[in-house]
Amino acid sequence: MQKKLFVLIGFVLGVTACHNQNHQSANKNDESALHEQKIIKNAEEVHDLKALATQLHQDDGNDQEPEIKPIITKDGKVKIDWSLVDTKQPILDTKTYEYPIALETEAVKNYAKAYNITNKQAQHSIVVGMAAPEALGKILDQLQGKYLGHYLTDGANMSLVINTTNDVIPQKHDYVFADNFGKGLVLPVVIEPKHSTK
Repeated sequence: MQKKLFVLIGFVLGVTACHNQNHQSANKNDESALHEQKIIKNAEEVHDLKALATQLHQDDGNDQEPEIKPIITKDGKVKIDWSLVDTKQPILDTKTYEYPIALETEAVKNYAKAYNITNKQAQHSIVVGMAAPEALGKILDQLQGKYLGHYLTDGANMSLVINTTNDVIPQKHDYVFADNFGKGLVLPVVIEPKHSTK
């Protein structure tokens, strides 16, 4: 019985040793194969990176946004290039427009009372006035060193007046809002140089 037990233990140890040897050999083969795969993969990645770098270099500058500059007239004056300011947003009908501020709010009623206009006119002016920074920011991009100040006119026909230095040409323009707040509404813009009579 004892002899049979030793034989059985010897057999198990022999099988285990063979299995481990085969497993180690398989591992070495697997590691070798993995190593080769990594080399191939790295070579492919290097190739891809080079191709990507080449593509980026070729595309460099093609997708840049146009430089925001005003028009300079022959006599050296600055004129706003409205093509860089305008949105492609269609003008919406104010009669059916869904304003973000309710007609019944105290702010609307107080504004209407203060400027002797209807609640509907007050509602429109308040929304247009609150949305005005959208247009102002775009225009100021072209007035570097020329901007003096701005204000919104009060009442039913609110407009944005931008005061500038004398070397800017006076202009009037209708800006259509594209952002969600005020989208499709029109803001009249007046470029008014200092001492201008316009």
